[in-house]
Amino acid sequence: MTFIKVTQTASVLALLLAAGACDEGLTDINRNPNAPTSVSPQYLFPQGVTSSVGTIRGAGFDLTFTGLWAQHYAKIQYVDEDRYEMRPGTTDAWWSTFYAGPLMDFERSIQLGQDRSGIVAPAMVMKSWTFANMTDIWGDLPYSDALQGDQAGATTTTGYDTQQEIYNGILSDLASANTMLGTPVGSYGASDPIYGGDAENWRKFANSLRARYGMRLSEVDAAKARTEVTAAFAAGVFTSNADMAMLVYPGDGSNDAPFFNNFRTRDDHRVSATLVDTLKALGDPRLPVYARLPADPEVTTYVGVPNGLTNAAALAYGLARTSKIGTYFSQPTTPAVLMSYAEVLFIHAEAVARGWIPGDAAALYRQGITASMQQYGISDAGIAAYLAQPRVAYNAATGQQQIALQKWIALFNQGAEAYAEVRRTGVPALRPGPAALTGNRLATRLEYPSSEQSTNRAGLEAAAGRQGDVSLTGRVWWNR
Repeated sequence: MTFIKVTQTASVLALLLAAGACDEGLTDINRNPNAPTSVSPQYLFPQGVTSSVGTIRGAGFDLTFTGLWAQHYAKIQYVDEDRYEMRPGTTDAWWSTFYAGPLMDFERSIQLGQDRSGIVAPAMVMKSWTFANMTDIWGDLPYSDALQGDQAGATTTTGYDTQQEIYNGILSDLASANTMLGTPVGSYGASDPIYGGDAENWRKFANSLRARYGMRLSEVDAAKARTEVTAAFAAGVFTSNADMAMLVYPGDGSNDAPFFNNFRTRDDHRVSATLVDTLKALGDPRLPVYARLPADPEVTTYVGVPNGLTNAAALAYGLARTSKIGTYFSQPTTPAVLMSYAEVLFIHAEAVARGWIPGDAAALYRQGITASMQQYGISDAGIAAYLAQPRVAYNAATGQQQIALQKWIALFNQGAEAYAEVRRTGVPALRPGPAALTGNRLATRLEYPSSEQSTNRAGLEAAAGRQGDVSLTGRVWWNR
């Protein structure tokens, strides 16, 4: 199944997003801690999904932060973020959006769902997905006590959990969700914008995420990583592209994919030279999907823009002489992918290569590449020709590096995950641009929002003291 053919949830999402347009009034309802039953999980959950996914896969977070820092994209003008200069107001907005919006929606859905496992478990999965994306960029966070009270005061004067504690909580919740979804009671039904209330698909997603976040610990706690990854695959993960978790947009003019409006009105982004050069070197047929030929007809090859340039240096490459991001990703209906089948196969291949799980790492590696290419409609002949190349063929001596590189390629348009994996594996070996504010060091985390200094100073200072360096070049726990 290709992305282009996936439309089954679009009409449902249109209704949900239309219902969510009256945001100000609904926020007031959500903020009433004395009347938690005034809003049903049937509304809260899809509202949380569209908000969380829309932010993490959105034009601000993915296109202008994580996708840049993973060097999938580059900026050709207004280059601040590509030089690691984040706007404080932007990071403040992300932080408050997550805590006051989707995380509270998921927590309320869990509370109101009570003993209805088909209601509680998907909310646990989405809460875990959201918190994981947050801790991967910020490290320690308010977690165990963060979602108490109303939305406006959810994180005020709240202590920070360590990233290790947060990961333990996420992995535990995903394991619990798997158990609950084995015998589901209740369902979101058509209100579920991802799986339409299908408990088995949610169970596979929970286990696939458990494999992802278990593998994230490979360099800091290999024993824990092995236990979690092994358990996740034993419980049942994605088995085809049809299983992947994604949010499909109706593209009706008011409910469009996150990148669409940005690409329609702005011309700031190009495909990174790091990615273009990698795909060219490998003869990768995904290049025409990921990138466009430059508008200048005299330029007949794909041209990426290096990351981390000054505005003048970036513009010198020429707006018409460089490759924009592929047209597939600029459509109003482009799905936002939370996790793909290809990623699961690469995790499985790495687990086998590490000796954690029996199997054929080479076969899983090839299957991961195949699944990624099939998402975009690459022909069987094109896939076979690519896999037959000596430079692509699996080599046990360098297998883990090959898996990591192909995973990074497959994670295009999933910036947060690509950025996390680059930090975990060191593949590809990225370099900061010549105008990077961090000199010759990569940015490896996001600084805490300035709002925490005024609203939660004690919690922030304790977390900063515990972690040590919380600047852009500091490292989160699993990256040490």
